Amino acid sequence: MTIRGSQVIPVYPLTEDIQPGDIFLVQVPIDQQQKLYSKHGFLPLDIHLGRINPDGYTDFYSHSFFPTNGVVVLPRDWIRPQGAGVYMGTNGTNTAAWKAAPRVAFPSYSFTVRNGAGLSLAVPVQAVPVGLSLLASDAASGSIQIQDARTMGVDTISVYRQLEDWAWTNRSFLLSFGINPASKRTNYLLIITRVFASGRMMVSLKDASNRSGGLDVGVPKPVNLLQPQLPTDRASSHEAALSNYTNAWNTISEMVKAAGSTVDTAGKVLPGGSLRLAAASTRSVSLDETFDPPVILGYLGFDCAIAENGELGVPIPTHAMLDPHYAVNQFDQFRARFDAGTSSFDTIEMNYNAGSTAKREAIQKRAIEQGLIAAPVAEGKFIRVLRRSFDANDPVVTKKFQTLADFSSQTP
Repeated sequence: MTIRGSQVIPVYPLTEDIQPGDIFLVQVPIDQQQKLYSKHGFLPLDIHLGRINPDGYTDFYSHSFFPTNGVVVLPRDWIRPQGAGVYMGTNGTNTAAWKAAPRVAFPSYSFTVRNGAGLSLAVPVQAVPVGLSLLASDAASGSIQIQDARTMGVDTISVYRQLEDWAWTNRSFLLSFGINPASKRTNYLLIITRVFASGRMMVSLKDASNRSGGLDVGVPKPVNLLQPQLPTDRASSHEAALSNYTNAWNTISEMVKAAGSTVDTAGKVLPGGSLRLAAASTRSVSLDETFDPPVILGYLGFDCAIAENGELGVPIPTHAMLDPHYAVNQFDQFRARFDAGTSSFDTIEMNYNAGSTAKREAIQKRAIEQGLIAAPVAEGKFIRVLRRSFDANDPVVTKKFQTLADFSSQTP
């Protein structure tokens, strides 16, 4: 729920294989979705119906993160870069996955953990159980820092249009999941529009167990190795203390390395995160877990209700679906604004593309006056820039698009 506060819906388990355009069938009523999400911290994605290739990447990123020369194919060239250049290492291995994608910065998240009582953290990382073992504690409080994070996404309008085409092609399949008038049950298509990847997580744990009566006296802790051992030779005290600490550190580091490595029957290390000791004391430990290549930890998307005839309703943000303060009828205004806004946008696009140079200039001027764009846009880019201003959540913006659509229809 804390990660959700950063406008990201967590994925469980962490995986590489989720990307914008993935379509899932959600057969859980809205109120039950909210309960499941509150209980587990994530929304199960168990019915993966299909994957479309968003065609809006070029318009979305060409003015910012795409090179001025050359062609970038998303998501492949960011997730699994190929060929020479910045995307590949000198040895030909995939060492720069996600490096070309926009950066993301997350805050630190706090959690608590107890042996045998589960973990109040819906992010499955090896560093937590390994750190708990090093502390030899039955309880700990900690924090996790999501680092080396990147994101990739595409706009809702272009994805929604592609989803409509996909739904029409698969209408016979969707008919089975249309609204049932008898039970009033509604199924939804969830499509992902943005994903968030992480290549590194820092986990810090502090012993929070209650010790009384000396019950745990003598219980060995790996981190106790870091306690200073006084040498008998006073002359070599500095060298001996340093040597003792270094040896203890190396011992614990090897334990962490071994705990974070999964080896198959052939002796090869299996893919996944790798652990490294970052800091340790007798009451705390910090571990650095890296993921190479990065893994998806969360996403954003929208849901569309499947109507009785197999057609789709308007998109509803998934994060709103998971808000317990929302109900289905509270999306009516959003639906109305989305329909009106997309209709206005289509009218503007049609009139602008068919208009004369003078008419195009007049439409751009009116869009600037309404604050939909900041300045005149080069030929061929106006519609692309205007699309970014569309927001069905804002009734004022919706009204501006309607006004601009009327102007575009009336201007000769």
